[in-house]
Amino acid sequence: MSKNIIYIIVSIFFSSCIITNTPGFYSGYSKLTEQEKNNIVFTEPDFDICNLQNDGKIYAISGTQLKNCILKEQKSLVYFWDPYCHSQKCYSVDLMQKFCEKNGLALFVISEYYDSEKMKVDVLKLKQYPMFSINEKYYKTRYCNRYYTLFVKDLLSDQIYKKDDIYSSFFIFENGKLKSTSFQIQ
Repeated sequence: MSKNIIYIIVSIFFSSCIITNTPGFYSGYSKLTEQEKNNIVFTEPDFDICNLQNDGKIYAISGTQLKNCILKEQKSLVYFWDPYCHSQKCYSVDLMQKFCEKNGLALFVISEYYDSEKMKVDVLKLKQYPMFSINEKYYKTRYCNRYYTLFVKDLLSDQIYKKDDIYSSFFIFENGKLKSTSFQIQ
């Protein structure tokens, strides 16, 4: 009996190593080519990202840097984009861009992890700001769930929110204040 339990535990451990080496569990940065890595700019914590134009690069930022830009916008939407998400709550960058233009929202797209094939198509679609990613060097972890949580806590510092709001893909702000973590595309 105990040999079976040990076998099951060892099997789960080794199969999880295969699963955890995929983008979405880890950032995927280490799997990028040198040329792809050169397209990612890891910003310093005091670097002002608010005046960046979309130059085709991806800027790795902190939640505090994004919060500083949101304070300058009347209305904004932060969208955590997952390149391979297929749920009903995952929208294309194109659709989000159109929604924000129609509703007068500044759009901030934050890629949850790196996938160069999907990103190179969608990065250039953004009109107001470049695509951002979470600065794994700043948060000192390659683990997506960990750096995502730290990023959102920085983004929402000084805000009133529910515990479950941290796990949302959408954050709507008005005059720097969090208004909602959900919405309907119409």
